[in-house]
Amino acid sequence: MRAVAKIVGYFAGSLALVSLLIFAIVHLTPGDIAEIHNLSAATAHSLYLDRPLALQYLLWARGCLGLDFGISMVNGTPVSSLIAEYAVPTLMLTFGSLFLSLLISIPLGVYRGLRPVSPLGKFISLAVYTLSSVPVFVLGYIVLAIVFGFFRFYVTAPPDGPFRFWPWFGYYSLPIAVLAVGNGTIGEFVRFISLEVQSVNGAMYIKAARARGSRLWRHFFRSMVLPIFNIVVANMAVLLGGIVVVERIFNFHGLGWLSWEATLKRDFPVIMGITLVMAFLIRLFMLANDLLAVWLDPRMRE
Repeated sequence: MRAVAKIVGYFAGSLALVSLLIFAIVHLTPGDIAEIHNLSAATAHSLYLDRPLALQYLLWARGCLGLDFGISMVNGTPVSSLIAEYAVPTLMLTFGSLFLSLLISIPLGVYRGLRPVSPLGKFISLAVYTLSSVPVFVLGYIVLAIVFGFFRFYVTAPPDGPFRFWPWFGYYSLPIAVLAVGNGTIGEFVRFISLEVQSVNGAMYIKAARARGSRLWRHFFRSMVLPIFNIVVANMAVLLGGIVVVERIFNFHGLGWLSWEATLKRDFPVIMGITLVMAFLIRLFMLANDLLAVWLDPRMRE
């Protein structure tokens, strides 16, 4: 119980520190925020811009605890409403690309771990490392040029009206595929999984289970759940960072696209709210990873 309380305490403390850094970076930008956007005195007061800087942070942080991130300086829409509207496509993009990455990486990593010097194992290493070395924005433009330029098939805006499979498939499939394959994620997953398979395969309990004729997949699965979850959590920040680029390339209306537009318009409440939500998601995955480690490893409960 003490270990769980310690992990939760680190989670809360890190989020508080991140919120302070976000607030400081935004307010260190040159110029007066109220003058940049020609805000009225009432709007500036509602955004706490007429208060001392330390009080501004405390009032903003208190609002964030109640999911009140302020209002947009561009159109006056509550930031929480914008985040709620654009978060669902981003979450679908994130988890869809993560699922696709694991779907590709696990069988390739297991095969490469069991047969690392085979011709196919060497080809897998060469293929995934070559593909992962391509920057995600380059891969995105290449895919967009091929699919849209040659096949004339791509949905460039969120489909309207009743749900139809192909328009929504076209809208989600390419960003998910590019984010899953690019960003170096698959190469990192395959390398890590293959090393874990080699380590587990050489363990004494696996050799004993093999001698008894037991089903080895149960032992492999239990030994690799936590390491795979660790590498997924370690790549979440990279994955969420790539979302901004991918959503911009494919005109995918999610949090990445919204943050890009807010940055161009210097809409600081939206930028701060999105950044804090992204940091919260990353820390939430890390919290889940730590709690899973405590649950699976009794030594960490001490």
